[in-house]
Amino acid sequence: MAYVIACLMASLSFLLNKALLKTVGPKAIVSFSPAVEEAVKTLPAYYLSADILATHVTFGLLEAVYDWLPKRKSSGKAALFSLIGHTLFGLATIAALWLADSVWMALAAGFACHLAWNAAVVTFYAPREGSGGQ
Repeated sequence: MAYVIACLMASLSFLLNKALLKTVGPKAIVSFSPAVEEAVKTLPAYYLSADILATHVTFGLLEAVYDWLPKRKSSGKAALFSLIGHTLFGLATIAALWLADSVWMALAAGFACHLAWNAAVVTFYAPREGSGGQ
């Protein structure tokens, strides 16, 4: 069940993130997108009694494939960051669920980790203005 949820939610997340980027712009990456992704992964897995960590890892793997496909110089790094990041978000989510026994606290923990991760990745690895994209 976790794999089905991850595949469906990765597709939904792709569409929602695309719409967010179009309406909000790049700031969506460090604002709305983490909330959307964590909600679409965690809530269906929780309420359908699926493996939450497997859902997060599979979602990360699918996002990694998507990041890898353009075959840019940064594709490998982006793919690796996707897989590692979503695995960490899943671990944070299940740890918070275990500690707080609340899906909402678990969702908040995953969101906070995702938000911090995206902010760090954008800060350290995004091309700087005037750097020529290098």
